[in-house]
Amino acid sequence: MTELLAALGFDMGTNSGIFWFGVAWTAFIITVIWIVGYALEGHHGMIDAFYGYGFAMQIWIAYYFSGANSSIATALLIMGSLHSCRLGIYLSRRWLGYRRKGTGDQRYMGFVPKLSPGYWWKSLLLVLQPQTAMITFGCMAATWGILANAHNIAPLNIFSIIGIAVFGIGYYYETVADGQLQAFKADPHNKGRYLNTGVWTYTRHPNYFGNVTVWWGIYIVAVAGNPDYWWIIAGPIVNTILLTGIVGRAFQDNFMGGRPEYRELMAKTNSFLPIPPRK
Repeated sequence: MTELLAALGFDMGTNSGIFWFGVAWTAFIITVIWIVGYALEGHHGMIDAFYGYGFAMQIWIAYYFSGANSSIATALLIMGSLHSCRLGIYLSRRWLGYRRKGTGDQRYMGFVPKLSPGYWWKSLLLVLQPQTAMITFGCMAATWGILANAHNIAPLNIFSIIGIAVFGIGYYYETVADGQLQAFKADPHNKGRYLNTGVWTYTRHPNYFGNVTVWWGIYIVAVAGNPDYWWIIAGPIVNTILLTGIVGRAFQDNFMGGRPEYRELMAKTNSFLPIPPRK
């Protein structure tokens, strides 16, 4: 296996070689999804079914090929896998729900007229492959954290415990938020309404808040084991920017902000951080 990868230009005996193989593999899978999604659906909502698992895939590649055997690397593997697989299960179920209804994800369907003519090739460059970069930066704290601590014999320290606690807070918020949202949408009486109970009482986007917090917790654990890799802070920073601005909170608010009911919700409920609602 390593000989084949070496022939392809990946030095699997180095951290950078392992990292770039994970990136290349992600780009390859997303290219396959581009082809299959266009053939089956005519758009690329299918990418959502893969997105969460994409993080886990790069994390597992880093752990396996580095031969990691440390407590810190194992903690990062477990935390990253818990978050990524939970997100993957949630998003893939949502995609399958759209498929059953025959409606499709309006966000991805909207790219078809926006990028036409030439949607078939523009979608690869402007919709699909940018997600390779999003996945790579998003899980950087876990992948490079594993690579940096693969054989670190030091036990978990107080900062590692703090990072695990921060991760736990984020994991709670994202899990509960998605569960409450699924239950809310399953009730036909809630059609046209917006969820503002449970953890959604305190923020319009508790799922995004939880996601961001998860990766900051993972980052703390990673640098607690090897402070020399402080620069992987780029990962949680990029993830925070994406989920508070480009593809997360701001995108959703702009997408739904023209609806009177949602504007009322925006006036009462904080956009990101969970704080008591305004009267």
